[in-house]
Amino acid sequence: MTELNFQELAKQGNPQAIASWLQSQLQSEDITVTVNVSGDSLEVFLDASPVPAPDTSVEFVRKELTDLQPNSIRMVKVEGREIGQVVSDWSQEFILEHPSIAQENYPEKSLTNTIVANRENAKNMEATPPEMKELENRLRSTFIVVGMVTGILAIAVVAFVGKLLNEPAATAGKNLEETTSVATVPDSFREAVNSAVKAAELGRGAKTKEEWNLVANNWQEAISLMRRVPPSSPHHELAQTKVAEYQKYLIYAQESAVTLPSPSPTPATGEKESAEKSAKKSNSEKETTEKSTKKSNSEKEATEKSTKKSNSEKEATEKSTKKSNSEKESNEKANRKSNPEK
Repeated sequence: MTELNFQELAKQGNPQAIASWLQSQLQSEDITVTVNVSGDSLEVFLDASPVPAPDTSVEFVRKELTDLQPNSIRMVKVEGREIGQVVSDWSQEFILEHPSIAQENYPEKSLTNTIVANRENAKNMEATPPEMKELENRLRSTFIVVGMVTGILAIAVVAFVGKLLNEPAATAGKNLEETTSVATVPDSFREAVNSAVKAAELGRGAKTKEEWNLVANNWQEAISLMRRVPPSSPHHELAQTKVAEYQKYLIYAQESAVTLPSPSPTPATGEKESAEKSAKKSNSEKETTEKSTKKSNSEKEATEKSTKKSNSEKEATEKSTKKSNSEKESNEKANRKSNPEK
């Protein structure tokens, strides 16, 4: 962009153009010029290290802006500060003179007083820059310490609140686990019974190898669940009994899967039916035993009768022999009597 363009834009009140124009007229790389426009006020910041002198700086800005005559700018504030700092070391204001504006609108007395006051303030600020810097350093240190303490307190509060929130959740989870562990004691027995019922129902209609394998799997599951019933459960002894009972049904189902037997009665589907079948089985075994005992007794009686008969026959034979002997003796006696000489 040419110098003429900068000048035209600066006359129109463009802050970037005004800053570029002042920077080009300053002809110094040690001072950086930035400009801010707010209404009819213009702020000019001169950043350098060390801070530029206020008198020469304000006079330079006044001269350049008076020659430039930017539109709608009436009040100008010039501030000098060290590079990298936010707080200005000095500041001065002046009214930008326009030939077309009457001087009575801005009395010379007020302008003189403002300039004098600004100069005094600038001198005071120039006289105490070390104190200002020390105060800035103290404020920074204080802000840093306060920020660190606030951060630590915030972390502690968050940790404490998180602990309070997690404790009920952990307690609830522990109680839930205890409740679950207590509830699983009867559930294992109930699930085992359900598997047994399912196996019994499937066994009624099982005909193929696959169906009998399914029946065997359900019996196996029922046995496994019965074995999980802990000793503390009131169903523990019954569960052990059922394990032995289900083992028989499992073996039957496994053999049936191989041999495919003809339809036969399957285990009952409930505890009551199982008890009834066990009772019937026990009764049948008892009846079989009684029949066996009766048979044994009848055989014993038959043997005794046979023995008695044998003894009777023996006695009859002995009697017959005795009778024969006695007849023989009688015959001999008769012969002797009839033949005394012989």
